Amino acid sequence: MLNGQGFVRSGATWRKEQDESVAVFNVQKSGFGGGTYYLNIGVYYHALGNDMAPAESQCHVRRRLDLTDPETVAAKALEWFAARSTLTAAAALAEEDSKKGLVFKEVRHAT
Repeated sequence: MLNGQGFVRSGATWRKEQDESVAVFNVQKSGFGGGTYYLNIGVYYHALGNDMAPAESQCHVRRRLDLTDPETVAAKALEWFAARSTLTAAAALAEEDSKKGLVFKEVRHAT
């Protein structure tokens, strides 16, 4: 579903260029085995860095998705990316996002 939304895959990571940012979707296999996987998403802002193909771990706003409903994972990720596509939008959501994931201090103080 991500390929049809303009994402480009590189290994276990999909990226999409947005106006002010790069949306990053990553599938991570657990190092403990057992067939467990994690879905990590993030947004990397051009105003805060110059990496054109950032890893999810480099993103300025990051979150691990809940897998309780695998059918809606891509739709939830796309909605999350859209709501944070600009630095101003991310700053407005920073307080709530910080309760659920990582938000760089530069995002919290963006105007």
